[in-house]
Amino acid sequence: MSRAHRISALLSAVGVAISTYLLGIRLIGIPAICGPALGPFGGCAKVEASAWSSIGPIPVAAIGVAGSAAILVATIVHARNRSEGVLAFWLFAALAGAAIEAGLIAIQAIVIGAWCLWCLLYGSTVLLGAAAVISVARSFAREARDSSLPPR
Repeated sequence: MSRAHRISALLSAVGVAISTYLLGIRLIGIPAICGPALGPFGGCAKVEASAWSSIGPIPVAAIGVAGSAAILVATIVHARNRSEGVLAFWLFAALAGAAIEAGLIAIQAIVIGAWCLWCLLYGSTVLLGAAAVISVARSFAREARDSSLPPR
């Protein structure tokens, strides 16, 4: 398992944990531990109460659990078999997740006007995980290109 695979696996596992926490407190109906003591990051309740915290009846945190779990599984499967198809899925999932997270972070800043520390931490796992996948994809492409060249 490469360093990028290990980083992606760790970040995805942390992402699953954070999004599971956020989904759990949403379903139970208790506020996130994210109070004024955290300065500008005390807006978890405002972010959670916003229209952006769900897509219809589906909490955004549930999508986070599913997305991070899918990326974690793809990371492990690719580390074991180096399949090009798995890499394509892994890269697509990571880039889609990164685009969604960039949008959600912008929404916190521009539309909601509050920051949720947990949401930002989760977004960091997705964005950094996408960078790890890009690193693997670049290495994979380089290896494929090098193996197709005639020997010198």
